[in-house]
Amino acid sequence: MENLEVKIRNEFFVSALFVESSLSTFLSEKHNINSFNDSDNTEFKLGFDQKMELLLDSNILSIIDKSKLSVYREIRNEFLLNKNACTIEECFTSPNSNDDFLLILYPQSEYLPREEKLTNACYQLIGEVSQLVSTATNKTEVKMKKNRSFFNLNTSAFSRMAIFVSFLFLR
Repeated sequence: MENLEVKIRNEFFVSALFVESSLSTFLSEKHNINSFNDSDNTEFKLGFDQKMELLLDSNILSIIDKSKLSVYREIRNEFLLNKNACTIEECFTSPNSNDDFLLILYPQSEYLPREEKLTNACYQLIGEVSQLVSTATNKTEVKMKKNRSFFNLNTSAFSRMAIFVSFLFLR
């Protein structure tokens, strides 16, 4: 697997940490209970998909924004399931054609190879989903800089663990 494919996957997973952290905080504040957070409460824990589903079921987002979040969740799951795939294109195995949806949502130059189009579209999706979740949950968005050391350490939405894990991925 090339370095570019590894970077996009890692950045996808790092952004998923931000999304999950923001959703955990938002859901616990909204429902005024701690069981939505990743605490020691073993009675009721929600995973990434369940937290996303709660946000998707809310009336906070438009239909298009819900579609972006849904595709983001599916792509994250595809990256997890297809961790041994050699290319980004090989990761897209869902019958939902998430790769085609990405290229419709984020059109790319027709002269680029499909792999590069998908990579660019994934970066665009990461940025939009991060912005959507940040706006919906009123949490500080994490901005990615060109050099990929993109953490604003004043951002309260990230747990210490997420920052630690992200530095490991982006080394």
